[in-house]
Amino acid sequence: MSGDFDPNKTQPFSPAGGDLQRTQFMGPTPSPSSGGGDFDPKKTQVMGGMNPQGGGFDPLRTQVYQGHGVSPAARQAPQNRKLVGWLVSFTLHPNGVDFRLYEGRNLIGSGPNMDIVLNDPGVSAHHLTILYRAGQFLFRDELSTNGTFLNGQMVNEGELKDGDTLRIGETELRFRTV
Repeated sequence: MSGDFDPNKTQPFSPAGGDLQRTQFMGPTPSPSSGGGDFDPKKTQVMGGMNPQGGGFDPLRTQVYQGHGVSPAARQAPQNRKLVGWLVSFTLHPNGVDFRLYEGRNLIGSGPNMDIVLNDPGVSAHHLTILYRAGQFLFRDELSTNGTFLNGQMVNEGELKDGDTLRIGETELRFRTV
């Protein structure tokens, strides 16, 4: 074993004198606009700013970053709102990324104040709204630049059924219900 970096294998992290060229260090709240702190799902992420004694960061264990546009964990579960469905995308990451949908209104777009943030240049700041009410999932394109496609057809609004595919920008999202 030569000690050379092999990108196809998991690499150990050594906080004292390790090869940090293969590891990215990021602050606790990376942002796409901060430049240089963007999440790259193909690289190991080591998150700073967490307290090792408080159950946060432990360099001896695998850490999973769940941040803006990458994972639903960036979105806290709304208080008193039930989980009712998911949007799952394999275009954002080959292993799949799921976004949770809750009762009421779910805002989707590239803007930082959206419930689901998609880092896709073809997605408008507020691209799409999905509303769950009385057992129905209704959606509306919010006058986006590139439109919304449901099962390959451009639409402005409609009802989602389990298994439908939405495409906004270059991102495909498969809709699933609970």
